[in-house]
Amino acid sequence: MRIKIINTEKIRDKYVKEALEEYTKRLSAYCKVEYVETKNPAKEISFKSYVIKINKEGEELSSEQLAEKIEQLGVSGKSHITILLGADNIEADCVLSISRMDIDINILLIIIYEQIYRAYRIINNAPYHK
Repeated sequence: MRIKIINTEKIRDKYVKEALEEYTKRLSAYCKVEYVETKNPAKEISFKSYVIKINKEGEELSSEQLAEKIEQLGVSGKSHITILLGADNIEADCVLSISRMDIDINILLIIIYEQIYRAYRIINNAPYHK
């Protein structure tokens, strides 16, 4: 599975970069994760990719439901997932909400990475999520 996370904002805080590096390292056992910062996210989306947009108006899923969604995508042949942040004008296959509240992009990114990692731990029956 390949997951590309596209952000339209530039991350400058060291703690965020360190957290993303740590989760990327942890996730390498399960999938390939790529992080991209760009003002033109449409150019970064593969035509084969299942596109998930993060928006506070989207559907809220539990960690277990996200794990099930990722697992089902893999089983159905969707081996590329693109997650969009700050790209409201792009069509998506799915719109998810992390929270109805406004969340700083730095914290949102860390939460997304953590939830992807948690999903893979759930899929593999590992103890992290409990």
